[in-house]
Amino acid sequence: MWMLARWLFLGALCSDLSFAVQEPACGSCKDRGVVACRLCASKACASERPFLHCSVAQGCGDCGGVRWLECASCLKAPEIDVAAQRAELVSWRESTRPVDEFLGRRDLLHLDTAHFRLAFDLKRSPLKAASGPHEAAHRLLDLCERSWSEFAADSGVRTEDLAGVTQLFVWGSEKDQERASSKWTLERSKSVAKLMGGAPVISLCHGKGRVRNESDLERELVHQLAHCLMSCVYKSVWLGGKKAGWIDEGYAHFCELRRMGSVEVWCSLSETTLGKLEPWKFESEVARRAAAGEVLELSAISGLDTVALSLEQRLFAWSYVDCVVRAHTGSLGLLVRTLQQEKPTSEAIQIALNVSLADFQRDWATWAGATYSVRRR
Repeated sequence: MWMLARWLFLGALCSDLSFAVQEPACGSCKDRGVVACRLCASKACASERPFLHCSVAQGCGDCGGVRWLECASCLKAPEIDVAAQRAELVSWRESTRPVDEFLGRRDLLHLDTAHFRLAFDLKRSPLKAASGPHEAAHRLLDLCERSWSEFAADSGVRTEDLAGVTQLFVWGSEKDQERASSKWTLERSKSVAKLMGGAPVISLCHGKGRVRNESDLERELVHQLAHCLMSCVYKSVWLGGKKAGWIDEGYAHFCELRRMGSVEVWCSLSETTLGKLEPWKFESEVARRAAAGEVLELSAISGLDTVALSLEQRLFAWSYVDCVVRAHTGSLGLLVRTLQQEKPTSEAIQIALNVSLADFQRDWATWAGATYSVRRR
């Protein structure tokens, strides 16, 4: 009798479990109320980092870029508000219209992330790893987001500390570059131009001037983004125009050297000067000059704008920034914030690093002697 009771109990238990774990009623959406867009499934955007909008994806005639459709096989409430997302994408696309209309174009590729907006007009991919312009645009913004991540790690800056996003233009036509740079950077240029401040802009022409290949393109973006990101935080002040060119150009060289292994972008130097420039191995050059007693102290270069810095002054500006970032971890952000308040470098160093300028100079000499080698880059 007890065996019969046991089997009846187990049978009832199994029956209850079968009701508790039921298969989804809808075989199409698994009761989610939405299904993936089949047209988009085979051509997903090739970003390794998060992005917000893509005009190519938005061109899908079925989902409008949302990549989801409401399930037509059931009446389940959609877990994604497809209509709201589609409306948001339409609104974003409208925000890109001024660029298209100014240039009289309808085929520009637009893409944005949390920190950057890109208008891209190359017919072929400038990147070997990208199969075409669409993938190349995404991978370029991945590189830009990497620059943001590095800047945030160096300075402690957060997204909410930025005054706005940085607008990027990448052109294949000198004519479009000249028109776009003149309008959005206020500097007419056939190659590279930028605008710093609360709404930074970088406009460049690929295949011309100093941006002729993949390495040139990444190098230029890394260097110019360092300028733009630093100018866009806190009070949105470009320090290169406020007698603090040493940190403005020094940090741009620091980022370029870290990513690319050498320095080849020099802002605000004449073509004559650039033509005579011999590329330095930065660490070994500083080490050599320090050993020879040929140091340019920070106090001697700290009151200059970026445009006034000589080649030698830029070399040491890089080294002082290198020391701030690597030997005084986390202090760069406060140093930038203090300099934006138009404090002299001596006071800013005291506030951000908690040492006097003279002590920082001595600390730098010790650190550089232990860190740099005449055989290094």
